[in-house]
Amino acid sequence: MLSRSSASGASRSQSRELFRTFARPSGLRQLRGPVNRLKHTQQRTVVQKVLPLVASSSLAHRRNTSDYAVSQCQPRRRFVSGSASADSPPQPIQSTEPEDINTLIDRIGKNEAEMAQLLEDLEILDEEGEGDELIDLIGQRDEHTAESWVHMIKQRFGDELPEGLLDDAELQIYARLYGEPIIRQEVDLMIEEEEEDLSLLREDGQGGWEEVDLEEISPEDDVPLAYDMDVSPEERETIAMQRTREVAEQLGGEIMLEEFENEAVPDSAPRMHPLTLEGKFGTDPTTIHLPHDSVTGPISVILSEFSNKHISETARRLFGGPGLPHSSTTAPPRAQLPQLPIALSASQRQMGEMEANAYLAALYPGIYASTLSVMVEIRKRLGADWIRSLITKEAGPSVLDASGGGAGILAWRDIIRAEWELMVPDHPAGAPIPFGRSTVLTGSDALRRRAAILLENTTFLPRLPDYVHVREKPTIHDSRKAPKRKQYDVIIAPHSLLGLEEEYERKQHVENLWSLLNPNGGVLILLEKGRQKGFEAIAGAREMLLKRHIATPGSTEYDNFLESPDQREVIEKERGMIIAPCTNHSTCPMHNSSGATKNRRDFCHFEQRYIRPPFLQRIMGAKDRNHEDLKFSYLAVQRGVDLRQDQAIRQDPEVTDAAFEGFENPEESDIPNTLPFHPLSLPRAIYPPMKRRGHVILDLCTPAGKIERWTVPRSYSRQAYRDARKSHWGDLWALGAKTRIPRNLNLGDKHGEGKKERLARRAVAKASEEEGEFENEGEEEDEDDLIHDSDVPDVPVKKRGQHIPSWKKHNDKKKVRQASNKRSVDE
Repeated sequence: MLSRSSASGASRSQSRELFRTFARPSGLRQLRGPVNRLKHTQQRTVVQKVLPLVASSSLAHRRNTSDYAVSQCQPRRRFVSGSASADSPPQPIQSTEPEDINTLIDRIGKNEAEMAQLLEDLEILDEEGEGDELIDLIGQRDEHTAESWVHMIKQRFGDELPEGLLDDAELQIYARLYGEPIIRQEVDLMIEEEEEDLSLLREDGQGGWEEVDLEEISPEDDVPLAYDMDVSPEERETIAMQRTREVAEQLGGEIMLEEFENEAVPDSAPRMHPLTLEGKFGTDPTTIHLPHDSVTGPISVILSEFSNKHISETARRLFGGPGLPHSSTTAPPRAQLPQLPIALSASQRQMGEMEANAYLAALYPGIYASTLSVMVEIRKRLGADWIRSLITKEAGPSVLDASGGGAGILAWRDIIRAEWELMVPDHPAGAPIPFGRSTVLTGSDALRRRAAILLENTTFLPRLPDYVHVREKPTIHDSRKAPKRKQYDVIIAPHSLLGLEEEYERKQHVENLWSLLNPNGGVLILLEKGRQKGFEAIAGAREMLLKRHIATPGSTEYDNFLESPDQREVIEKERGMIIAPCTNHSTCPMHNSSGATKNRRDFCHFEQRYIRPPFLQRIMGAKDRNHEDLKFSYLAVQRGVDLRQDQAIRQDPEVTDAAFEGFENPEESDIPNTLPFHPLSLPRAIYPPMKRRGHVILDLCTPAGKIERWTVPRSYSRQAYRDARKSHWGDLWALGAKTRIPRNLNLGDKHGEGKKERLARRAVAKASEEEGEFENEGEEEDEDDLIHDSDVPDVPVKKRGQHIPSWKKHNDKKKVRQASNKRSVDE
């Protein structure tokens, strides 16, 4: 350590350590820390003033050695600097006798004190002694090898190293052992001066410096600076980049600093079109993170009172084993599992404690995610006015969760909370939010107690009222007024149709939910699993509502035939419309009205990803993937309001043609009298877009009620091509396409005969043919049959244990087929 003590108090070890730090030629270049933070002129001043001190101390130290004492026997002249000032030149002294050792020690101590004073004047030594610490650390450099020095620096400073502490070779060793370091940039220390110092110094040839007059440059002589905004700032090449470049040069390649997603779209391409953004489906971000405060946190507290093992065993027993394929989770088709409804229903009266826990843990996350995705889409299509009118009602919106056990209410409240934050930006945290009145159907007390913890100010019903079989007006036998009916602004009914096996029971259930809706704009949400049977249940409900309740152009009445064919009741349909996902009110092109079909491959469904909570991860036994891709089919309809009439929205083939031309630049369209744009007049992607090289293929359900395949190539439009590559499953497409063709659909066997039934029928037919041949074995064959049999080639019969190559089998079959074809032609 440098100290300001007197020369008599300096020890010989301190002087030797100091000399080893500063006397060697590389020592001055190894100044670190605060010295390195000085300006160039300040560093040069330090070097100028420290050199004489180092030289004097080094000379004094060498005089203490025996070899130097012997050399002093001969008189000789030596130049020794006895002052720390650099302005006075070294004076020659005559040394005829060896100096006393005490005098040398005093001189060493004096030089050390002067050096410490000099460094302190230049603000190299701060109050914390950072400069002393770095100088002492550098003084230990020679005691270590390169790797041990790097290791000690790593232990001392970690990943952030002071600038200049390691040279290039040591930096490479550091990067090889610990990775590339972070160089800590120090702020230059500015020496405060009363006046701006514009002096210029130069060497005077005698070891000193002299001042040179600096001529001020007038503003007229300033040279203008040119800035190239296109040139990126120069980047320092790191060790990793250097290695990558060397490997690329050896392999004859080059480094691609910029990568383009999905090949090809240049950076100069415009951003996503506003109409494309308006037609987006689903949440933003696309992955749903279940809120901890309202969903995952309270459920975790409830489940913590029970054994995880017991909850997991109960959930797997109820929902089909590992993976819970019979819960809200949708098993992949390759699993070939039966399409069964969810084992637990919110209206189920008999439900134990563990069954209620399994309902919360296994069904709540999936129902919440799918319901939230559908509600976000409804909010986009109906606009902010619809939901804000519900919020500003006198008593708030009235919402019914008919089969979600309360998960649908949680999703609805998150929608209300987000909209309320937009309406009242300065809403204080913790203040009440107008959620309105919430009603949840819970048949069992165990589920009701758990849902009550999650939902405050909520009414729970043991069963739904049946308004289908209740009189609407006084009758002959009962002259009293009709009972008052409960009506809701929003009804959420997830996974409530597959549990009803008969089709008429499903229609009756949907009619009851429709009667519970507010006739002045109530919204009904039906949701099922994204499988064939789930889609058919939703499509059947859609067909029934359009046939009996929702008026469409050309269909405003419903003929209700009674038991007697002579009597007929004409029922006027009411106003209403399908909000999503359909943008047409015609017959669904993917649904067979004749009933359920087997071996169906094409059906309308969508997808939503969410992050599984920890308790669901434990139940499913998942150790790697923590997200779930829900597939569901849904339908959202509104009663009493028809935007098609209010906003002149058209859904017909002409609108489809206009959408095919695209609305990218409507002012530049060549089509006269172009129809106005509206999202509910656009086709919707019913499958994920197929992104190929140079073009994108979209499978769309058009407003004309047809399934078509549109192709958007790169040559069609740069904006449309880019947006098509960024589009997702379920989006509404507004930028048109270059080509369109009808898409072939695989809707299964309309007669209800699947693959197994066909194979069984063929086996029975083949068995009957073999029995007939056995009965006619003794009969004489006709002459024509003999002639025809002679044309058939002789195929050897396989013996037991004999192996016939596959090529031989195919060859024999080919010969038999050719002979039979020839015989049919001759006949």
